[in-house]
Amino acid sequence: MFQRIAIVASLFLATPALAQFPAAKHGGGELTHVKGVPVLTVRGTPAEIGEQFGVLAGKNAPGLNRLQSQFLKDAQLEDGFGALKVLARRLKANMPKDYVTELETAAKAGSLDLDTLLFADSVYDLSSGMGCATVVVEKSRSATGQPLFGRNFDWIPTEGIPEHTLVVVWKPTGKHAFATVTVAPLTGVISGMNDAGLCCTINEILLKQSKDKADFNWAGVPMILAFRRVLEECATVSEAEKLLKGMKRTTAACLTVCDTAGGAVFEITPKSPEVRSAVNGVTCCTNHFCCDSLCVGKKCARLPTLLKFQDGEEKIAAADVFARLHEVNQGRKTLQAMVFEPATRTLHLKLGDLKEPATAKEAVTLELGKVFKN
Repeated sequence: MFQRIAIVASLFLATPALAQFPAAKHGGGELTHVKGVPVLTVRGTPAEIGEQFGVLAGKNAPGLNRLQSQFLKDAQLEDGFGALKVLARRLKANMPKDYVTELETAAKAGSLDLDTLLFADSVYDLSSGMGCATVVVEKSRSATGQPLFGRNFDWIPTEGIPEHTLVVVWKPTGKHAFATVTVAPLTGVISGMNDAGLCCTINEILLKQSKDKADFNWAGVPMILAFRRVLEECATVSEAEKLLKGMKRTTAACLTVCDTAGGAVFEITPKSPEVRSAVNGVTCCTNHFCCDSLCVGKKCARLPTLLKFQDGEEKIAAADVFARLHEVNQGRKTLQAMVFEPATRTLHLKLGDLKEPATAKEAVTLELGKVFKN
């Protein structure tokens, strides 16, 4: 078994202090800065999107090579990177053809190493280090009467990540438009929402933490690309469940999903996904399985703090979700914090700076529904 190796300016309400990608346009794509947040819009065919992404998020990035080198050092993967590139090429055969076209075009247009891009979109499958915490508040417990979906993204606090953090609005021809909160040059989905209001975020789970003892599936789709398919092809939680059940999956993960009606946690292994629903109007997830068929022990110190939401009857607002997420922050590792409002296609976003957690920052609000329609 392979284990993972140890329109716009008026829509934003606050300004995080982050260095920037340079503003630029290329083809149908544009990168602009709004209240301190880099926002990249790419649109068209896979080749067109790849070219736009390669130039605007690759060639024009503050220093991808330095970021990669520092990340490998921090993750203690320097000596094994040659092997990781070989493994990423192996997973390339399972990537959707549109994504391969996009990556190959991005590499050429952005003067980027294709192996670097392949590893970036296989980073979840081939390494570890993501923490994360998620909370879904159902309509019955929400102060707005509509679902709320909160999320901390915790990862290795590598120097350069804040400078390469951006919001990407994807408008692929013939598919759902969607937005991701990401780190260049990743093109898969770690956190995002589409034009139907469907949101999803990933939480890391190691294969050894699964009771079903599944092996790594080398015929599977890399996880963050599989989750990109969810946002491109699905409009509801039930559609996402059907898609994931019919897809070959490489490894273990939790995918928290939420649409305009409510949410759930998909506890995923290469063998089968399990679905976990709300308790008293709230669903929580950190970094272990909770379903009886998969759980091997609940040892996360952060989960009990999140589960306090399930004990009460009070109405919960976005500010309450952020406050609870701040209680479970992991310091410099908490690189992003966000609350999605699926019904209104709204994203409230906080970005960290490696000095203090993202949850300590002011939120930026983006009305994604207007962006998708523009």
